[in-house]
Amino acid sequence: MILNARRSFLKSSFLSIGILVTLRGELFGAVSPLETLSLVQNDLFPFAGELGVNAPAYLGIALNHSRIRDTDKIFLRNGVQWLNEEALETYQSIYSKLSSSQRQSILQRISQKKWGERWINAILSYTMEAIFSDRVYGVNPKDAGQKWLGHTAGFPRPTKAFV
Repeated sequence: MILNARRSFLKSSFLSIGILVTLRGELFGAVSPLETLSLVQNDLFPFAGELGVNAPAYLGIALNHSRIRDTDKIFLRNGVQWLNEEALETYQSIYSKLSSSQRQSILQRISQKKWGERWINAILSYTMEAIFSDRVYGVNPKDAGQKWLGHTAGFPRPTKAFV
């Protein structure tokens, strides 16, 4: 029982622990994986924020939810590390410290790699889920995605969040 509690604690606390990135002894900064994922979501689909959808919050819910497979969570978190490694290799700075055009360049570079294509697809999938989610999840309070597409949600609507 204690072992399971410890594992749960370690899994859920990963996002709140800042990642220190260094190169040749120089500290580039501390940034949490969720902050990087939020920036990537905005770089991939900035329209979500313009719609008033809090896609990073939805991703945070998913990364801490028991219904999401651990392998999926680990892949998303590892992707942040790989993304930062690619940014360091290319621009000698972590992803969050790059200019917008440099970040786009890094995203294009990793999209050519198998892991990068899968990782970007996963992030876009969670972003789309947030955009079209019911307001019960708290990230799309005005049903912006449905209105954007001119879609009327079916009934009955959910009464509680499943993810």
